[in-house]
Parts: sequence; C-alpha cells; structure tokens
Amino acid sequence: MAEALRNATEPMPYERIAVKRIAGAMGAEIEGADLAKLDDATFAEIHRAFLEHQAIFFRGQDITPDQYLAFAKRWGGIHFYPYMKGLDSHPEIFELVKTEDATPVFGNRWHSDQMYTPIPAKATMLYAKELPAAGGDTMFANLYLAYDALSDGMKRMLAGLETYNDGENKQRYGGKSRAEWYGAAGMGGKLHAVQDNPVVAEHPLIRMHPETGRKALFIGDQSRRFAGMTDEESKPLIAFLMAHATRPEFTCRFRWQAPGALALWDNRCCMHYAVADYAGKRRVMHRITVKGDEAPF
Repeated sequence: MAEALRNATEPMPYERIAVKRIAGAMGAEIEGADLAKLDDATFAEIHRAFLEHQAIFFRGQDITPDQYLAFAKRWGGIHFYPYMKGLDSHPEIFELVKTEDATPVFGNRWHSDQMYTPIPAKATMLYAKELPAAGGDTMFANLYLAYDALSDGMKRMLAGLETYNDGENKQRYGGKSRAEWYGAAGMGGKLHAVQDNPVVAEHPLIRMHPETGRKALFIGDQSRRFAGMTDEESKPLIAFLMAHATRPEFTCRFRWQAPGALALWDNRCCMHYAVADYAGKRRVMHRITVKGDEAPF
C-alpha cells in the first residue's frame, strides 16, 4: 500500500540519467547522457525530464554540427528563423556571435522564441562554443507557475484574450529597426533580405500545453498588444503580466561555465532572458529551434 501511494505521488525514478534540479521553480541538469550517441531509451528519459522541468541542461558535450542536428530532429522538424540565415554548411543552425566591441546582446529581453510566427517554436536548444570567463548566463521563467499564481478573477478576465505579436515592433529595439539593431550587435551580415511583409501572429494568452495538458501564460516581449485593443489600452496589463511572470520565485538561472554546455527549453511554457553582463567579451553560441504544435493551443 505504501509503495502504491509513493508511486502515485512521486515521479518515476530515472534509470539511465541523473536529473538534478537547479532551482525550486524549474530547470534541471542532466548527467550521464552523451548526446553524440544517444539510444532511444535514454532519449525517452531526457524527454520526460524536459516535460517535468521545462528547461534542461547538459555539460561537457563534444558534438559535431551533424550530431547536434540529429539530436534536434529527435524532437521534431526544424523551425527556420524567419529573419536570420543559418550556417552555410548547416542552415538549420543559427550562430549567435557577440563580439568584443558589440554593445547590444541578442535575446536580452524576456521572451518566448518566435511568438510572432503563426506556429511558434516548440523548443530551443543552445550549444556553447565560446564563452566569457564570467557572465553571459541565461535565465528562465516558468509560465505554468505564473498562471497558477493568478487569482481566479484574473484568470476569468484573461480567458479568451489573444495577443498580437509583431516581429518588426521597433519598441523592442529602442526605436531601431531589426536590421539596425542586429547591425549594432555585430550580426547584420546574417540578416535575410528585407521581407515585404512583417511577421505577425495572434495567439491565445492562456495556452494549454499539448503534451502535459497544463495551462500556462503565453506572453513575452514580442507581445505588442491584445488583439482588438490598442497599444495604449494593452500596455498596463501586459506590463503587469510580464512583471508577474518573471518574479524571482518563478525563475532559474543557468551558468554556462564552459564550452560544451547545452541548454534545451520548452517555449510553450517558459520564457528566457540572456543576461548582458559581459561587455567587451566574446560569446559564440549555436542555436537550433524545433517546429511547434498547431493544436491544441
């Protein structure tokens, strides 16, 4: 009886990997997995840890671009970034370079990747190639917890609202265009040709996760306003929700420490933020995003 009760209230133990939480809210480091040669049983446990912890992290990985891409494809199809080009040899892999003289830092805002696309990215993985001696951490916020902590009245008010998400919103870049901001960040040469139409999409503010069935806030700095409302009308509520969702007790922080570290997070239930605390230093990361789910949404 005690064993049955334990199994009903505690997650199943992991047999092929070690999973160590890095914060109370979310996030876990995975030990015992070599991503260059991953069998199906080990991947199944990694997938379970991903759903349980929203963001998972690996250290000491030595993988080629082909092996990195093969790992990404286990999660689904590749989501191509609409604004930036990937590596010439592997267009699915987008190289993030922050040079010593670049001022802006890519991703230095709380966001969920590709919210301005009709089908946002399911997952993002980031592989460290070059790191500063200190700094350059990435923070994450658990949007399940953010939703759960709202009052019942607020949940009722937010139900049915949709966000209007704009990939060309200049408010995100201090009045600069995307091309101007990326140029200042040292990545102007990676931009695709200017598109005729901006990438915009509307999404439910409250999202049900298609694999776990849990509800989460679905908001980020790409959310410009609520559908059917003006920017001015929307700003106070968006500001409240962003401040609420990124409360310290909902977050974790990953310190990369050394090249070979890899982070993988679930864009459907968390936001992330690149900490800009390494001015004058170089940082190079390789990113892959995985295609999202059409429904339920």
